[in-house]
Amino acid sequence: YQCFLFYIHSHLDKQTVLCADAPWCGHCRELEPIYAEAAEKLKKEEPPLRLAKVDAIEEKEIADEFDVGSFPTMKLFLNGDRKQPVDFTGKRTVVGIMQWMKRRTGPGAPDLDSVDAAAQFIDSHNITVVGFFDSLDGDAAKAFREVTLEMADTEFALTATPDVFQKYEVKGSSVVLFKKFDDGRADFTLSEDGTLDKSNVTTFIKQNSLELMIPFSQETAEKIFTSSIHLHSLLFINSSVESQKALVDESRTVAKAYKGKMLFIKIDVTEALSHVLNYFGVSEKDAPTARIIDMDSGKKFSIASGDLTVKSLQQLCQEVVEGSAKPYYRSEDVPEDWDKGPVKVLVGKNFESVALDPTKNVFVEFYAPWCGHCKNLAPIWEELGEKYADHEDIIIAKMDATANEVESLKVDGFPTIKYFPAGDKEVIEYKGQRDLETFSKFLDGGGVLPEEKSDEDEDSEEDDDDDSEIFQNRLLNAWLHSAGMNCSRN
Repeated sequence: YQCFLFYIHSHLDKQTVLCADAPWCGHCRELEPIYAEAAEKLKKEEPPLRLAKVDAIEEKEIADEFDVGSFPTMKLFLNGDRKQPVDFTGKRTVVGIMQWMKRRTGPGAPDLDSVDAAAQFIDSHNITVVGFFDSLDGDAAKAFREVTLEMADTEFALTATPDVFQKYEVKGSSVVLFKKFDDGRADFTLSEDGTLDKSNVTTFIKQNSLELMIPFSQETAEKIFTSSIHLHSLLFINSSVESQKALVDESRTVAKAYKGKMLFIKIDVTEALSHVLNYFGVSEKDAPTARIIDMDSGKKFSIASGDLTVKSLQQLCQEVVEGSAKPYYRSEDVPEDWDKGPVKVLVGKNFESVALDPTKNVFVEFYAPWCGHCKNLAPIWEELGEKYADHEDIIIAKMDATANEVESLKVDGFPTIKYFPAGDKEVIEYKGQRDLETFSKFLDGGGVLPEEKSDEDEDSEEDDDDDSEIFQNRLLNAWLHSAGMNCSRN
């Protein structure tokens, strides 16, 4: 801790990002080489920009002072100021870290004081956002500059030059997004009193930065998932097949009809990451097909494999928007040996017959294969299964909730543990400590834990809830779990 204080005070004229991590955190290990490469490149900037890191488990004082609740946590210290560090909001890529750092510490959005300067700026980027203001010193321009700090991957500029207004046919204070695709531009008009709402203009930029038919990639993923539009239509096609490429172009008419209500995303099955296809239950041979996902409810809707046409897409979109479409739920096949071990293996197809058996008390762990907490729990859960193997009315089970879904069940975090009591009683979500002794007390008590919580237990439970919240924000992005998820501190 003293070393940290010395470093901050000895770099009062420097800008430093501190990354708090933990030795056991998988996301921290994934970030490590990215962070190191970004650090090497940033220290060559003029002036140098510094990246540092700290083991927040070992240096608990630092973690407590800066409210580190999950890992990795990154904070920017400007000019040695430890009182008001800035939370990192950029992408966890080399480019993303560098862009965010430069945006936060650089000179800011340029002033376009001539038509030539404006034309050069707009022509030099695929997407540009220009704020047109009566005065660059007013509140609207100030709010616009604050927006630019949060969107480091977008090129911004401002102007108050009348000739530039005239050139781009802008009649009053507004924000214009120029793009080299679709309609070429989109205009955001300020409110009647001349104020600029940062949240509204941010939403405007995010929505209009996306193409009508969005090619899915790591680069577009964050914009897709931070969009305020929560209905996403995904077209799975094989780009090497000309008829399927043509189908995407023909489907633009449907995308136009539902613009503002639904995002349309094209995914090439020959290039997509396997967990993308697995999440939606699609294989290469299924193309062309489509899925629609409601990001609020998690419900997914499907067109049968090979049956994708403009007409079938239009019909599915209409039924989803109207609320008449029936969702589908994924399931793996039931393993032949699902009931042979001490922990029974559940999938979507056998879940109800086992978990909802009115003669059994069924204790189920819903896990994700990549979740660190789940991996830590695995040997304890196996031991619990062995302990209760001879209890005829108690079943210990587990289900991979990334590959299986149940209509009546919502999983908001990993691991989620639920108790399904015999006799059609209400399902209980387990909130206690994840150890053999506490699990046993819970089961022996018929789904009730003795009242013996300490303050420390309450703090731990709050942190677990934080972990669920972190996951809930990205639950429907499980197929992108490597891009920005955190491990809980506890």
